Amino acid sequence: MDTEINLSGMDEADYLAALLLKQLRQEITAEELQYLERWKAAHPSNALVYDRVNDSETLLADLTSMKQVDMEGWWQKISSNITPITRTVPFYQRWYTYAAAAVVLIVAGAITWPYWQPKKMQPATVNGTYVPAIVDVQPGGNKATLTLSNGNVINLSDANSGKLAREGNVNVVKLNEGEIRYERTGEVNIQQGVVWNTLSTPRGGQYSLVLPDGSKVWLNATSTIKYPAQFSETERRVTITGEAYFDVVSTNTQKVPFIVEIKSVSGASLAEVEVLGTSFDIMAYDDEADIKTTLLKGKVKLSVAGENSDYKLLTPGQQAQMPHMAINGKNLIKIVDLEDAEDAMGWRNGLVSLQNADIRSIMRMVSRWYNIEVGYEGQTPAYTFTGTLPLKENLSAVIKVLEFNGVKFKMQQNKLIVLP
Repeated sequence: MDTEINLSGMDEADYLAALLLKQLRQEITAEELQYLERWKAAHPSNALVYDRVNDSETLLADLTSMKQVDMEGWWQKISSNITPITRTVPFYQRWYTYAAAAVVLIVAGAITWPYWQPKKMQPATVNGTYVPAIVDVQPGGNKATLTLSNGNVINLSDANSGKLAREGNVNVVKLNEGEIRYERTGEVNIQQGVVWNTLSTPRGGQYSLVLPDGSKVWLNATSTIKYPAQFSETERRVTITGEAYFDVVSTNTQKVPFIVEIKSVSGASLAEVEVLGTSFDIMAYDDEADIKTTLLKGKVKLSVAGENSDYKLLTPGQQAQMPHMAINGKNLIKIVDLEDAEDAMGWRNGLVSLQNADIRSIMRMVSRWYNIEVGYEGQTPAYTFTGTLPLKENLSAVIKVLEFNGVKFKMQQNKLIVLP
C-alpha cells in the first residue's frame, strides 16, 4: 500500500513540489498538469526546476550528490503535511516517491527563490564545465563550555551527565539530552551576593539551559549568556552576545521582571529586552548589520542603550530591528510584522527559513554553524533568496541547494570560496 497525495491546504511551494511528485508517480490529473505547465512557462528558472526533476540522469546525479541527506526523514516531513488517501501503487512506481524526495529539498526551496540575474560572470570551470564543490563537513551539535563563579571552566561535551558543581544553594546539573539545569537545594541566601555563571558556545555549537527560575534558554553558535546561579527577588537579569531563544516563565509570587541585556563581544551595552512571561528570539551577532528581536508570544519592551533611550513594545508576530552602530539616539528601532515568527526560531531544529537573504548573510550563518572559513572571489553574486536550508544535514546538502539556485563555490586551502 502507498498513499496518494491530497494537495488541499498547501502553500504554493509545497503545492508545486507535490505536483512534481505526482507527475513522477504518474498520478497527476489533467487540471494539475495544466497548472504545472503554466508555472513552468512563467519563468526560465521554473522551467529549469521542471526539466531537472524530469530528467532521469540529472535526477540520478542529484540522488548521488545528496546521498548524505536523511531521505526517509525528509519524506516523512513531506508526508506529515499531506492528507493521505490510501490506495495501492505498483512497486515499480514507488521508487519515484523516494527519488523525488531526494530533490524535493531542492525543489521546495528553488521554486520560491527569485534567483539568477540576466548577466553573470562565469565561474572557474574544468574543460568548460563547472565542477560542484565537495564540502563534506558535519553539522554543528551540542557543544559549549560553562564558566563557574570561581573561574573554573567545564567542557560540557566531555562532562558526564549528573551534578557538575554547586553554586551557593544551587546544584548545576547536566542532563542526558545536552542541557544543563540549575536546581535549588535550599532557601535563597540573598546575603551571599550574586554568583555569576557563563555558558558559551563555539562555532558549530549549540546548547540549552534551564535557569534557576525555570526559564529555558537555547544558545546558538558563537554565543554567550551570563546569568546568576540564583536570581534576586527584584529582577531576573541575564546578559547575552550572539543569538539566544528564550522561553521565560512568570513568577508565582509577584511580577519579577526578566531583563536581557544585549552586549557586543567587546562588552559594549547595546540594548535591553524586558519581559514578563514570553517566548522570543534575540539575534545580535557583531558581524550582522542589525540586532533583531522576534516575539513569538507574550509581550516585550526593547530599549536602546544610552541616556536618550528609545524603546518599542512588541506584540506576537513582530520583529524589532535596530542597527549595531549609532546606538545612542531616537527612532532607531524598526518594527516589522512577520508572516511566520516561528521562522526566526527555526535554527533550534536545524531548519533555517530565509526571506530575501543575500549571499553574504547566508554564508555568515553557514560559517558559524559548520565552523568553516568562507571567502569571496571577485564580485559577490547579487542574489537574494527566500527558502529553507537544512542545517541538520552535512554542509554538502546546503551547498547543493545553493548551487542549484545559481551560486558557485570552490574549496581553496580548507576555505569555502564563493565565486562570482
